[in-house]
Amino acid sequence: MKTWRRSAAWVLALAYAAWLLRWSLRPEHYFFADDWDWLYRAALFPLREQFTLLPRFVMNDRPVGALVIRVLYRIFGLHAGPFYWTCLLLHLGNMTLLLALGRRLLRSWWAAAAAALAFGTWSAAIEGATWIADIFDVLGDTFILSVLLTFSSRRASVRAGSVALFYLALRTKESAIVLPAMMAVLVLACHRREEWLGEAKRTLWPHFLLAMFFAAVYAPLLAEHQRVESANNPYRMEFSARAFFEGLYFYFSSMLYGRPWPVGRLIRWTAVVAALIAGAWRRSRAVPAGLAGFVIFLCPILFMAHQRQSLYLYIPAGFLALALGGAAEEAAALLPVRERWRERAAVAMVLLCVAALPHWASMRRRADWQLDHTARAREDLAAFRARVPSLRPNARIALIGFPDDYHVFQTPGCSVLKVVYGVDPVRCEFVADGAGADAVVVWRREGVEVTRGGK
Repeated sequence: MKTWRRSAAWVLALAYAAWLLRWSLRPEHYFFADDWDWLYRAALFPLREQFTLLPRFVMNDRPVGALVIRVLYRIFGLHAGPFYWTCLLLHLGNMTLLLALGRRLLRSWWAAAAAALAFGTWSAAIEGATWIADIFDVLGDTFILSVLLTFSSRRASVRAGSVALFYLALRTKESAIVLPAMMAVLVLACHRREEWLGEAKRTLWPHFLLAMFFAAVYAPLLAEHQRVESANNPYRMEFSARAFFEGLYFYFSSMLYGRPWPVGRLIRWTAVVAALIAGAWRRSRAVPAGLAGFVIFLCPILFMAHQRQSLYLYIPAGFLALALGGAAEEAAALLPVRERWRERAAVAMVLLCVAALPHWASMRRRADWQLDHTARAREDLAAFRARVPSLRPNARIALIGFPDDYHVFQTPGCSVLKVVYGVDPVRCEFVADGAGADAVVVWRREGVEVTRGGK
């Protein structure tokens, strides 16, 4: 009966997360922004240019995730629905993996389930579940959580499999290189002090060796990246204590939907910070491990001082949710009631984060903006295709009167037209007039106006 209740409760939790994200599956939710760049690679790059065993660039060299997009494109073409279904299913799988990890750090299954639900519905952090170009974070999290669940197995074959999963994580998301540090944290959290060294020797050495090898590969690539990129490039790293702490403050603030002011937010901050401090003081395993995971997986992007976005929170957010679960357990343990009521109180505290924080309002704003802009992008692209049935290589497209806000022709190198017409290169230029262009696109509030040959 207990197993049945737990299974039913978890199905309901997954159903709620899917309901919150259901808008991403709507027909008007089309490809968006960087999606087109990855579709361009899937459509026009040979496989050998996309898949390499070792990285060639510091950023966006992610062949495993790119391979997923390539397979989906080859099967479904420009039908966006299956892409978004893939992101959603991976997200629900990550919630389940986080629940399994939570069972190792929390005393109560119900508290672990509540923490996993909190992660799965934390709108500030789960943008990746609704954006194809961020599938690298979602799929990377799948591999990362799988490694954390398998690296300490008593079976040698399972531990070997965790090394293979670590490699896939490295080739899906660059930030996975810090994963051995999180594995070490779990060794410290889940074993007695006298067992630390022996357990570390038994489980961690192959992962650390692989991470060190990749670090040696990335080091000259990062040095070259820093040398050639100008200070104005948002992806240029700024290695300083100020960048680290400002970044940490920004991302923690994003998780709590704003800085600690006005009074309503101050109360929210005070409650969360006090609970985490109390949980750490009472030596909850989940609180220090979860906070360590939050910081560890933010480390690779904290130094991007000019490129801070909440989409980078997807992987770290799960660990902060586990820390909150641990804090809730320790707070409930202080209540002068029976054990079963303490468990219920802990679950209620975590679910309060699900109900009280503005997850729904945040998701609604994102859904409205995204659906409006992708629906308009789809209409503008259809209007262009109706007036321009074909494009020649090196075609020049003049764009007139476009706003700074997102539009479908905004993608770098005009990758959207390269994908749709199967030609490369194509030039899209923002100009005042369309003289000499193969096609002219004028932005109107009601829809674009397209003419051929500058006429």
